[in-house]
Amino acid sequence: MPIYTYKAKLKPDAFRSGTIEAESEKAAINKLLLLNYHPLSLKAKSGESIRKFPLSKKITSKDIYIFLRQLANLNVAGLPIVKSLSNISSQSHNPRLRLIVLDLKEKLQKGKTFSEALSFYPDVFTTFEINMIKSAETTGTLSECVAKIADLKERDIAFTNRIRSALAYPVLLLSVGVITLLVLTTFVLPKFITLFEDLGQQLPLLTQLLINTSKFLKNYWLLMGTIAGFAVFFVQKQLRTKKGRFLFDGFKLKIPLVKNIVLKIQIARFARTLGSLIENGVPIINSLKITSEIATNLVFAQEIKHVYTQVTKGQHISAALKDSNIFDKNTLDLIGVGEESGRLDEMLFRIAQMNESESSGLIETLLFMLEPALILSLGIIIAIIVMAILLPIFQMNFLIQ
Repeated sequence: MPIYTYKAKLKPDAFRSGTIEAESEKAAINKLLLLNYHPLSLKAKSGESIRKFPLSKKITSKDIYIFLRQLANLNVAGLPIVKSLSNISSQSHNPRLRLIVLDLKEKLQKGKTFSEALSFYPDVFTTFEINMIKSAETTGTLSECVAKIADLKERDIAFTNRIRSALAYPVLLLSVGVITLLVLTTFVLPKFITLFEDLGQQLPLLTQLLINTSKFLKNYWLLMGTIAGFAVFFVQKQLRTKKGRFLFDGFKLKIPLVKNIVLKIQIARFARTLGSLIENGVPIINSLKITSEIATNLVFAQEIKHVYTQVTKGQHISAALKDSNIFDKNTLDLIGVGEESGRLDEMLFRIAQMNESESSGLIETLLFMLEPALILSLGIIIAIIVMAILLPIFQMNFLIQ
């Protein structure tokens, strides 16, 4: 069996070189991808052939959405799934996704089901997507299921884009304010400091405080920048750990207005995911387990895991949720009605829609409060700086008169 030498990327700043044994160049690429290695170059050990790959790109939610939407459209058009995957791989702009789609096609040709093929890439496809497709394969509704997953992806992407668009103006406002303050303290203020020192007169307290602050920043900017850099590095490192993320997620649930927004977003995703799984025929216990695994807030996920444990002991979902302080009475009542009427999936979709609307309203309220608060705060700070500069000038004019 041929041996290939490779160079691959593991992390943004980590690379690895080595050899791998495979039947063909394509098989060697697939083996590297299964190891979560992103191949950059590959050549036979004899040196007869070499293949270079573009720097591996991260596969985003949008990439997965486009892949699922294309697959659903081709399936609805009557194209077999293997042929569909072949067409999609030739159109994909993400090099890693292109190789994964080719590997999915190869696994299907070897007799594996589509859900089994997807399960080889847990870092790309979620347990929710894999189980939805697995259930659809047994009922013969694969194309409808793929379209439904694509719809959910599209909804999540649209919601995320709405939040980013809403935050654009406050971020721009804050950036302009910070730049203005830097210009005032770095270029304007030092010229006045020299003038005031040459006059040798007693300066007002506000002006003296501003001068001392400016000198402190000028003398210790490197130390402060280093401390800030280490602080950011430490926080980022902690957020990569499960304990750090759990603490941060818990902290978000203690901030008054932010708590309500985070909870409603999590409840909406929980309800829509659980409803989709139940509607697609996945057992409730399995659905709860999957939902707890894909929750983005670890504190919320822990609560759902507790609900899953209680349901496995024979308790109803609504009764298990009552032990948690996360779900409001209205949500509990709707879930209880859904369980009694046998329309739990419909009630969950209603809960999801209700919480999505409420979270959007809360975000708009928060931003409505944030924008004037930023303008007012920056205006006050700039006014204080200007006043500190003008006070000695007024004092000097007064003395002259």
